[in-house]
Amino acid sequence: MGVAGNVRNMAKVLYAAVAVAALLVACSSDDEGGRPAPPVETVRFYISVPEAQGTRVGDPGQSTGEGVDWNALALMLEYTGTDVPADPRILKTFTKAEFDAMPRMVSDTAVRILSLDVPEGRAYIYGVTYSSEAGDDANAIKEALSGWDANNGGVSDLTISNSYASGDANRVAKFLSVATGYYRDATTGKRAAYDISGSAESEVGQLPRVCLVRLAAKIDIQWDAQAAYDNTSHSYTQVDVTGFTFNGGAENPQPDSTGCGRLFPDLVSDDDAAPLGGSTTFYNTTEISRRNGRVYHYVFPDGASKPTIKFKLAEGEDNVGTDYTFSFADKLRQATWYKVNTTIKGWNGSNNTIVLTPGNTLGN
Repeated sequence: MGVAGNVRNMAKVLYAAVAVAALLVACSSDDEGGRPAPPVETVRFYISVPEAQGTRVGDPGQSTGEGVDWNALALMLEYTGTDVPADPRILKTFTKAEFDAMPRMVSDTAVRILSLDVPEGRAYIYGVTYSSEAGDDANAIKEALSGWDANNGGVSDLTISNSYASGDANRVAKFLSVATGYYRDATTGKRAAYDISGSAESEVGQLPRVCLVRLAAKIDIQWDAQAAYDNTSHSYTQVDVTGFTFNGGAENPQPDSTGCGRLFPDLVSDDDAAPLGGSTTFYNTTEISRRNGRVYHYVFPDGASKPTIKFKLAEGEDNVGTDYTFSFADKLRQATWYKVNTTIKGWNGSNNTIVLTPGNTLGN
């Protein structure tokens, strides 16, 4: 379909967070030959992904390894309603080079304009960025997306391992470069189907958008037991943080089995979703780290669990241990930074569970 000279046939535009080269999707009749292929329309929309300046550093001068390291963008269209194409799902993957080559939005050059030739109809639009160099975990994402394209399961069932890119020298950057998002209604902010048709006109600058945001949540844990040594009102001479365990909520997780998150955690139903997050244990092996330290733990939210963090405190020469648990009051949110500060002055056996409220959130 020609673009120049015929604005009416350009169709509505889609709001997406990825820039992509033009895509032509072949349409055909169904196997019985009884239903003709639906008309094809050129759809344009804005699409954006997280950039390098969106990363964070924990302390001045101390890099946490955050960065941008993805090279594959999967765009997914899922048709809905009574009149859908013979193939109701479309999956197209673009390289980062193709994304970078897409036209930019004039007022915000981080946003790209994507054009697709696709069948008419109402469709949900989703996007995922990942690294094809993340080993078996990247293959698992490809297989999951291919399974979705073959009509096996819903988009809320798509998962990603919390061991993603494990062993990679640039593991943190790859982990944090996984981004997901979908087209939302401009008024409600909720997922919505977009009407792809040739009956409406749209000008650049008024195109709908699909914004992909970082999937991982950041758990920033800092502890300080020095006050217990300096506390003259108690008889303790040694209080150590020997280690702690992050538990993502899966039933009976194996030790250090990190479990999974979901690619679209906020689309998970509260009624039937099982927690998938596993368990990760950190040990403090040096005398200094047992008194104070800081660690960053990155995890993919599963849309179902309210994690816990269990501190193991040991006191005295006999190293008698007591567990203290931090419990998240709410489910982990995508692209959110949680801060847990622990100052240890002495024992308080009457309250071994501390609830982490939204006040522990440093933002998205």
